[in-house]
Amino acid sequence: MKYKANSSIPIKNIKITDKFWNKYRDLVGEVIIPYQWDVLNDRLKDVETSHCIENFKIAAGLSNGNYEGAVFQDTDLAKWLEAVGFYLSSYGRDEKLEALADEAIDLIEKAQQPDGYLDTYFIINAPDKKWKNLCEGHELYTAGHFMEAAVAYFEATGKRKILDIVCHLADLLCSVFGDGKDQCHGYPGHPEV
Repeated sequence: MKYKANSSIPIKNIKITDKFWNKYRDLVGEVIIPYQWDVLNDRLKDVETSHCIENFKIAAGLSNGNYEGAVFQDTDLAKWLEAVGFYLSSYGRDEKLEALADEAIDLIEKAQQPDGYLDTYFIINAPDKKWKNLCEGHELYTAGHFMEAAVAYFEATGKRKILDIVCHLADLLCSVFGDGKDQCHGYPGHPEV
């Protein structure tokens, strides 16, 4: 065989040594990710309120209030956590970022329902409408982003907590969706899972 099949390289095996790219990687870890954390926590003035972390606190029973934001607002936290995972894989361990990520993961775990369900919009606003609007509800879209975040963070740190959370969610999805008599035979309007 003349050509070998392509295979992927684990991101933690890729080391950025070029000064041009290092400054951008450093910018992501030192400025952008912490800035995004502040946005998710509604700590910045003159920035549109995210309400993302507050939604998780409400869903976890740690705060009172109403859900705010888009139906897929949870994905902002998932994408933030994924970015932390990719940064840590590229840069190495960073205790400060890991502490923020672990704090977020603890909150995600508290918001997750006993059956594995994880979507603050429906937990807070419409618990009786879970899985009823697959076209526009974004539940599977949100789940998929948490799965990607879990893999990125686990690969970077070896910490299983977020991976276990999304495995519990995946088990729920396998019980809800399928070709069985009492299972949902639908698909999402915005694919991610």
